[in-house]
Amino acid sequence: MKLVTAVLPPHRVPDVMKALQAFGVRGVTVTEVRAYEPRPSRVEVYRGSEFRVNLFPQLRLDILTLDFDATDLVRVIRAAGARGTGGGTVWVTPVEEVVRIRTRERGPDAV
Repeated sequence: MKLVTAVLPPHRVPDVMKALQAFGVRGVTVTEVRAYEPRPSRVEVYRGSEFRVNLFPQLRLDILTLDFDATDLVRVIRAAGARGTGGGTVWVTPVEEVVRIRTRERGPDAV
């Protein structure tokens, strides 16, 4: 099994989620994150003081999938996420074991 992770600008996520649903993905974990980027920083004001910030809001999508679907899943994310402005990153991590807590299913049955 594989864990496909994508970190994307928030405005790209709706298109990616539609593409994932069309691909047949049944579950996605979405987490708000901030990504460091060396591009020009933006100015934020906190308690009257200005700060230059290089951390930009992003959304992280984690999708657990079978080995043979991982490459296609990356292609789906790239195709749907490539529209418009802003970047993103996708990576694949091997997963040793998965257990569905409620049903006690293990391995591919738990995905």
